[in-house]
Amino acid sequence: MRTSKTGKGGKKPKSVYLEISFWRAASGSGIFVTTNDRTAPHKFNVLVRSDGSKQSGHPALWKQLDRYLRANEA
Repeated sequence: MRTSKTGKGGKKPKSVYLEISFWRAASGSGIFVTTNDRTAPHKFNVLVRSDGSKQSGHPALWKQLDRYLRANEA
């Protein structure tokens, strides 16, 4: 993970850059997203589902991740 040293006008930065990995859950119930940064202060690991009625549902994000996985035959 990296952060900008300073934001606009020398203010506190508002952006963080995080390298992630994502893959389909074995059960096919969603797509796992996790950080590749072992030094991150918090473990980032989330399941994204296409069903918007579920707590982990985020249809728009799932669609983008699914499209990328398909395009890369993953």
